[in-house]
Amino acid sequence: MTATLLSWREGVTATTDGAGTLVVQGPAARVTWRQVPGRILHALRRLDPPGLDQDRVGEILPGDGDGTLARWYYYLERLTQRGLVCYAVESGGARLATLAAVSPAFTSGPAQVVAGRPYALSRFAYVRRQGNEAVLESPLSHARIHLNDPRAAALVGALAAPATAEALAERVRGLGGDAVAGVLTLLLRAGMLEEADAEDPALRSWEFHDLLFHARSRRGRFDAPYGTTYRLADRMAPPPALKPAPAGPAHDLYRPDVDRLEQDDPPFARVQAQRRSIRTYDAARPITDRQLGEFLFRVARVTGYHEGEVETPVGAVRQEFAARPYPAGGGLYELELYAAVQACEGLDPGLFHYDAAGHRLLRLRGRTPEVAALLGDAAASTATAEESLQVLLIVAARFPRVAWKYESIAYALTLKHVGVLYQTMYLTATAMGLAPCAIGGGDADLFARAAGTDYYAETSVGEFLLGNPLPPAVGQVR
Repeated sequence: MTATLLSWREGVTATTDGAGTLVVQGPAARVTWRQVPGRILHALRRLDPPGLDQDRVGEILPGDGDGTLARWYYYLERLTQRGLVCYAVESGGARLATLAAVSPAFTSGPAQVVAGRPYALSRFAYVRRQGNEAVLESPLSHARIHLNDPRAAALVGALAAPATAEALAERVRGLGGDAVAGVLTLLLRAGMLEEADAEDPALRSWEFHDLLFHARSRRGRFDAPYGTTYRLADRMAPPPALKPAPAGPAHDLYRPDVDRLEQDDPPFARVQAQRRSIRTYDAARPITDRQLGEFLFRVARVTGYHEGEVETPVGAVRQEFAARPYPAGGGLYELELYAAVQACEGLDPGLFHYDAAGHRLLRLRGRTPEVAALLGDAAASTATAEESLQVLLIVAARFPRVAWKYESIAYALTLKHVGVLYQTMYLTATAMGLAPCAIGGGDADLFARAAGTDYYAETSVGEFLLGNPLPPAVGQVR
C-alpha cells in the first residue's frame, strides 16, 4: 500500500499547553500560535513520526462548515513553508522519498500525475549527497527531495527521458504503479518534473550551472546558512592576509610619487570617458618595468596592515587584514596578481608573482610550455596575434581566505571582487596611457600547473592584458 504522510521534519518538536498555545521549534525556525482549536491540535499531534496519512485528514477534521478544515490547511501551509513539516511517500512500510521546503515561497498546491502523459526530469534538477542521503534539488524549486530509498533514485534516473507513469513502473524494479505515481506526484509538487517539450520560454537563456550559481548565491531558494557565519572557525585558523612570498629572484618595482600623480593625472571624467578595451600593442615599444611597477602600485599594492579580533561561533579569533586600493568584502583581499611576461623592458620573459606588500615581482619560472600556453590562450580569447602580446596579468583567488568567513556567497563575492579590480585596472591604465583589455575567461587548471598552486586553494579567476598601445595615426586624437 502506498501513502503520502505528513510529519514533522527531523529535529522538530511541538508542544502545547492547556490554553491552546502551540509552539513548534525547529533547527532554524520557531512558530508560536495561540488559541488553536482542539481538533487541529489533535491532528497536529498525529504529525509525530511516522506521520499522518494526508488522505485521512478528512476523517479527523470533517468539513462541517465551521472552517476547521480550511484553518488546518492554513496552519499546514505555514508550517511547511517554515521548513517544519515534510511530505513523505511510503510503500509497503518503506519510505521512498521526502519533500521538504527550503524557502517560505514554497506552496504545496495540489499535484496530480495524469495517466498516459509523459514526464521528464527538469534539466535543472540534480542529485547530490547530503550527509548519508541522496537529495534531489533544482534552482527552479523551493523544495528539496530526499531520496530515502534506492528505488526512488532509480526512478529519478529513469526520468532522464520522457516517460509515462505506466512505462516507468515497468522500468523500475520493485516499485508498483501506485508507488511510482506517489513519487512522481511528490516530484511534481516540488517542481522537479516537466511535461515533454513544455519548458518555460524564459528558461531558454539559462544554462544549468548559471541558474544554479545564481540561485545558490542569492537568498530565496535554499535553506543553507548565508553570509557571515565563520563556518570554518572551529576547523582551521584564519588564512593569512598576505600570501607567503614564494622563493625566487625578486625584482623591485618603481614606486610613483602619489602627490605628483594627483597633480599630473588627467581628470577622472576624461579617464572614464576614454576607457576602452585595446587589443593592439606597439611591438617597437613594449611596456617597461617602470610602467608596470606604477600600474601595480596604483592598482594592487598593500596600503595598510593591521590585526584585530573577530567574533566567531567559537569565540574571539585574531585575524590579519591588509588593505589594497580597491574595495573588498570584509576587507579580506583574497585576490593575488601574477604576470605572464612576453615583452617588457627590464624583465625577462616568464611568470612572476606580485608581492603586494613589498611591491616587487618574484620570478617563478621562465617561459615554460605552460606559461606560453597561458599567453596563447589569452591571444585566442581576444583574437589578438600571440606575438604582439606584452604582459598578461592573471588574477588568482585564495579561496579559503573568503570561505573561512562567508557561507553560500564566498565564490560569488570573489567574482564581484574581480569586477571591482578590473574597473580599477581599466581606469588606471587609461590614466597612464596604456592599452588594457579584460578577458572573458581562462584555463584555471593550466594556471595552477604553471604557477604550482593547489587548484582548490588558489587558482585563476580572471585575466587582463596590458601593454603600450600603437601610436595614434596622423590626425587621430587619443
